[in-house]
Amino acid sequence: MNLRPKRRPVPMIPIVSLIDIMVILLIFFVATTTFKKDKTQVKITLPESKSLGGEAAVPEVRVAISIDDKQQVFLDGQPVELEQLAQMIKALKEAKPGTKLELQADTTAALGKLVKVWDALREAGYSINDVPARIQRAQ
Repeated sequence: MNLRPKRRPVPMIPIVSLIDIMVILLIFFVATTTFKKDKTQVKITLPESKSLGGEAAVPEVRVAISIDDKQQVFLDGQPVELEQLAQMIKALKEAKPGTKLELQADTTAALGKLVKVWDALREAGYSINDVPARIQRAQ
């Protein structure tokens, strides 16, 4: 009878394969990481000119389509019925082909009124993207 307990074999962890996996992960992370460079090497202040680029300094004149707080629609300051707005815009476009429009709406203007104005613009041949909305800055 054997009274000595049997020694269990010590489990071995294959460390070589773990090192291989760690090296592969390190290569993967280095290869897929994006390194950002600071693009501004030299900080400079650009000069300004009053004579060059004079065209950009002149603001372009646009004809305004306005909606006031009483939900009245105006084309270039003249009151217009909403049903006649598309015809008036077409007539303006024929009289002055290079005319650009802008939309000025009061803060209390109803969304339904704006949608009807946009429909009139589309009917007159203007894209909504071509008619910017002017927002007044708070003073």
